[in-house]
Amino acid sequence: MMTHAETLAATRPELLPAARYLEQACKASREHSRLAESALALYGDHGPLVSGCVRRHFPEQVKARLRALARQVTTASAQAYDSRPPRVRLATLRKLGRAVAAEQGSGYYGPQP
Repeated sequence: MMTHAETLAATRPELLPAARYLEQACKASREHSRLAESALALYGDHGPLVSGCVRRHFPEQVKARLRALARQVTTASAQAYDSRPPRVRLATLRKLGRAVAAEQGSGYYGPQP
């Protein structure tokens, strides 16, 4: 059985590149969320919040990986929207993003269902 995102991409093949980019964004976002959760459990949930790398007191190696994952989410999302074909509404692309996120999970930074 095909997922909603696959069905939409199958009926509208011009949306397939955007769907693949959105899948990449969701995957990177889920990985970011998993790493952030494990770092919070290991190093504690205290101190200032920092965008992308969660907490300032995390080791530099962990913060660097979290930043890289956050950039991957942003890059893949931007590529999805840049690959939008002519005469395809933004609302259609947002609907595709929500479908991908609902089916695959989105993490914190990725498209939200």
